[in-house]
Order: sequence, then structure tokens, then C-alpha cells
Amino acid sequence: MATAPSSSSFLFLLILLLSVLGMASSTDYNTQPSIQVPLPSLCPCNCPKENETLLHMNLHQLPAWPNVPNPNEVAVITGGPPVGFGQTYVDDWFLTMGTDPNQKIIGRAQGYHIQASQTINSWYFSHIFVLQDDWFAGSTLQVLGIYASESGQWSIVGGTGVFTNAHGTIKFSRSVVGGNEVIYALDIH
Repeated sequence: MATAPSSSSFLFLLILLLSVLGMASSTDYNTQPSIQVPLPSLCPCNCPKENETLLHMNLHQLPAWPNVPNPNEVAVITGGPPVGFGQTYVDDWFLTMGTDPNQKIIGRAQGYHIQASQTINSWYFSHIFVLQDDWFAGSTLQVLGIYASESGQWSIVGGTGVFTNAHGTIKFSRSVVGGNEVIYALDIH
């Protein structure tokens, strides 16, 4: 017939366990021979050094509204009630340094925006900013985000050229000019 262990035998087993653990942790690893394995480089492909870039530019949207003579977007899917959920536009917006749409175009925002909410005016935005001026010519930024108010932030999730592997944010503020043009002031970081 088995009996329950006494408290003294339990205490003995606990002390034995602690002493074994103590001996295992007191090993001097500095005197042991070591094998040095070279660690793989964090970037084995000679990735470019990261740089911080701050830019300010303006994005010009000429909406596909009835009173806009030359829109730079087209509706490809009509949305449903109550706020046009699912409505989709394909865009070829342009970028300038100032707010005047007649200024030199320094790039294009090519992509789409989709009404992503069933209850409020909230648009999912996915664009490639293709820059075509001076030092940045041919470089791109991949930009994603939501715009649901007059200001907010989008994510930079990639890029090419001088912006290879770019990551960062774009702070935007939106304004409507003359009832037929939407301008986004962009602070790119």
C-alpha cells in the first residue's frame, strides 16, 4: 500500500532539484571551446543605405463629376446604397510643386480609389506615384491608405529608383477649388 510522501522527502527533492539547476547554470562558458559561425548578413544584396527624404507637392484630382470638363479619373464600377459602397474609379492624377494646375507636372498618381465603407464616405486609395522631374525621374512610390476626412495619412509601402525599398508616410490635406478640382497638399516623409 502506497503512502503519501512526507513533507521532509518533498523538501529534500526540492533542494536536490535546485542544486542540480544551480550547478547547470554555474558552468563557465568562457573556458569552453567555441565554434564561431559567421552570421548571414542582414542585407546580403548590397541594399542601398537608407536616407530620409522630405518632399512637399500637390496632387490634383479632376473628378469624374458632370461639371468637370476634363476629368483625370473614370468610374469603372457603380456603387450601391446608401453611400456608393464599392464604387471604383481608376485615376491618372497629376503632381505639381504648387497649387496651380497649370504648373509643370512633376509626376503622376496612377491607380484607383474605392468607396470602402457602407456607412460613411471613406475611400480606399492605392496608387503608384511615378515621378518624372529632374533627379527623381523614373522613380516611383507605392502609396496606400484611406481618406475619409479633409486630412489624414497614407502609407508608403515601397518604391523604385532613388526610392528603392521606400517606407514612410504622406500627410495630406484636401481642398476643393472652384467646385471642379480637388487638391491634396502632400507632405511626404
